[in-house]
Amino acid sequence: MKVLIVESDLDWRNSLSAHMGDLGYETSVCATLGQAREVLRGRQPDILLTDVGLPDGSLLPELASLRQHFPSMGIVVLTAAQRMEERIRCMSDGADYYLARPVKLEEVSATLTALARRMKTVPHQSSPQSEKWAFNRRSGRLSSNGATALQFTDKESTALAALLQSPNYPVSHGQLFDLLRSGGEEYDAHRIDALIYRVRQKLRSLEESPMQIRNIYGEGFLMLRRNSSVDIVLEP
Repeated sequence: MKVLIVESDLDWRNSLSAHMGDLGYETSVCATLGQAREVLRGRQPDILLTDVGLPDGSLLPELASLRQHFPSMGIVVLTAAQRMEERIRCMSDGADYYLARPVKLEEVSATLTALARRMKTVPHQSSPQSEKWAFNRRSGRLSSNGATALQFTDKESTALAALLQSPNYPVSHGQLFDLLRSGGEEYDAHRIDALIYRVRQKLRSLEESPMQIRNIYGEGFLMLRRNSSVDIVLEP
């Protein structure tokens, strides 16, 4: 499995690369945002392990775009910042894991192992005759050919967007918990299950729903397209 490490600190970058290599990962490294962009233009790694704050800019504003362009790529973010707002934004925009420094090599490798175990690295490809759908997470509107098919609440939209951003591997209760808790609201596993149930029922109300939600035991929830011809675009 190929891992791209984006880290500005030379010693930490080398330590990560050596440790991942010892575990059997094929690693490549770069130190800046510009170098990361260049590498990603040429090839897609299976997992991106990246610092947020880099010498030439922050990766945070680009997470949503990365998830959109590389839907099957695992994304693990490392950062010294521990603000809840940044954590929520990272997870909402498409990061699979958010690790706050200081972090041990063993924690990083355990995170990558957990992510790799549940990943399927074959990306979804649209066919020329694909059935076009779009979901706007701000408005909560699921549409086909510009016509609104379903309307979701704000919380339902957050959950649905998270599932669409992880097309090949499950979204856990913990990830949804991090995305949904805000404004003093408390979420537990039962409330998340109830929320997913409402989203699932809305999707089932369509005569031919473009997707369905599957429960993956011990892992969370996985969004499946009805068939390979269904193309769903997640709008910002």
